[in-house]
Amino acid sequence: MDRALLICVSDYRYTEPPHGVPGELPAVKKNLPVLREALVRAGVFTHEDIVPLSSPDFADAARALQRVASEAGGLLLVYFAGHGAIPSGGDELYLQLRDAQVFAGEHTVFNAAVSFSDLMGTVLATSRADRIVVVLDCCFAGNAARVWEHFEDKRRVVLLMSVQANHRIDAGAPDTPTPYTENLAELLGREGGTTVSRLTARLRQRMAEQKRRTLRNEPWQPQLRADAEVTLGRKGPEVPLLVPGGSGPAGPDPDPGPPDPSPRPRRRLPAWTAAL
Repeated sequence: MDRALLICVSDYRYTEPPHGVPGELPAVKKNLPVLREALVRAGVFTHEDIVPLSSPDFADAARALQRVASEAGGLLLVYFAGHGAIPSGGDELYLQLRDAQVFAGEHTVFNAAVSFSDLMGTVLATSRADRIVVVLDCCFAGNAARVWEHFEDKRRVVLLMSVQANHRIDAGAPDTPTPYTENLAELLGREGGTTVSRLTARLRQRMAEQKRRTLRNEPWQPQLRADAEVTLGRKGPEVPLLVPGGSGPAGPDPDPGPPDPSPRPRRRLPAWTAAL
């Protein structure tokens, strides 16, 4: 059985200092229907295969992750869009759910957030799925690559990340999906299925054509980690596999730069935009 879990966190319970996340993410609410339809149109999943979660709290998300991971036997896809946060060392990524809070200190505590290490080590590692695809559309998504590289069973897991390590990104206007997911859904649906290598190469090309920049004003470059090729949906044309060292058509991964840690000094963004 193929299964997909789409987690889109647009509404947050705690958004005020000192422990709240940076704010609501209305654009993320648009991601869920757009991506779900693209996955069905491309023949990756049926509607019945997909479990959508709109702004779940930590407990609900954890239960859904365990259930979907245990049910999948063929392809398992886990997608997350929402706030991402990192500690000062940048060696972990936290996916913040609806009830997330940040308690800053010598050892910052990210409450009601799923660490990517836990996601890989306790949920995905125990799944019987033949192939696992994880898609992250959040600030600091590229920091998940460090965890993936130390995962023993990583040949079974493909990791698509919206941006390079240590970078924050703009969620875009509230009436459209986030830039990464909008392009991902459009490309996937248009090509009627494709390989993860081709998809990532096209995403990088598309983001460059759109002159997308991170909040550091550097080129916004989606990332891929994969030890084996995976086809999503009906067979698409293949390109050389993008590997951690940077081979393949999209070129080498950029220098991620020093961490831009969370928590961070709070600043108000314009009303029509927010940082993931």
